[in-house]
Amino acid sequence: MKKTWLALAVAGGLGVSACSGAPSTDAVDNNAMGTAGVSLRNLGETEVAAPAPPALTVKGDLIPTPSDTASRYFLLRERRAIGGTVIAIIRQEHAGRVAYARTEVDCERRLFHVLGVAPRRSLVETSIAYDGPLRPIAGLPLREELATYVCKRSNIPLGAA
Repeated sequence: MKKTWLALAVAGGLGVSACSGAPSTDAVDNNAMGTAGVSLRNLGETEVAAPAPPALTVKGDLIPTPSDTASRYFLLRERRAIGGTVIAIIRQEHAGRVAYARTEVDCERRLFHVLGVAPRRSLVETSIAYDGPLRPIAGLPLREELATYVCKRSNIPLGAA
């Protein structure tokens, strides 16, 4: 009887921790990436990136990024969040590798941050790479280019600088 209770307690504890919303280390080691900021420009060069498959199932829309000509960025999907921000899934292709980022953009206030990064599209929806609160895009050309494209696609005007 004691073994049964112990097994149930352990199983119950694992179930709670798996659903607790705690950061997952499957897709990215937050300490290695640094929780203070995630560099989208260099994401394809980190351990988060994976070798590019021969064919990508979701092509996405190429985002013009004149500030980063070494990589190609694709918008895979965007959706409005309850609070009015836009959640976007972006793929970076760099030197035969791919990485995915889930971002949040507040178009009207010109704010941006990264919610998750992963080596595969299927993992980026649940990975956590919180790089702090929404922050201004001023002075960050790549984030400004990505935010501009995401907002335009969402039919939300980007606020004045």
